[in-house]
Amino acid sequence: MSAPDPRVRLATPQDADELLRLRVTVLTDEPVTNQWRTTFRDDMRQRLGTDPNLLAYVADAPGGSLAACAIGIVYHGYCGPTYPTGRWARIHTVVTDPGHRRQGLARAVTSALVTAIKQRGCSIELRATDAGAPLYRSLGFEPVDGFMALRSISPG
Repeated sequence: MSAPDPRVRLATPQDADELLRLRVTVLTDEPVTNQWRTTFRDDMRQRLGTDPNLLAYVADAPGGSLAACAIGIVYHGYCGPTYPTGRWARIHTVVTDPGHRRQGLARAVTSALVTAIKQRGCSIELRATDAGAPLYRSLGFEPVDGFMALRSISPG
């Protein structure tokens, strides 16, 4: 096993504002309201470092901002052929600030996140963009077709 990338560290509650900034840059089909922003930021502040099921790895940029992040969540379901431990994870966000791309930072933060998730005995899934798919393939991810989703609607 290779040594961890020295540019990468676990995110802390103090990174919540920067994680929000990076997360917003990749949202394409969700409304980014002030309520959404506040909820995401507050959730990150509360859970980072205390919730073992929320994992986030970051790479710092000069001046106190973040250059890249990868965020994933571990879930516990039931044991079966696809999830032998009953635990699985989803990578929800991988993003590199435009000014820091092409430096291997997305690979570094994603590799750290994948390693941490595997150490928990989890299968991992993600939804890849066309731009991100080559990175994920190089890390061993394979396409799996047939997923559908039902989104809950907030009570009016």
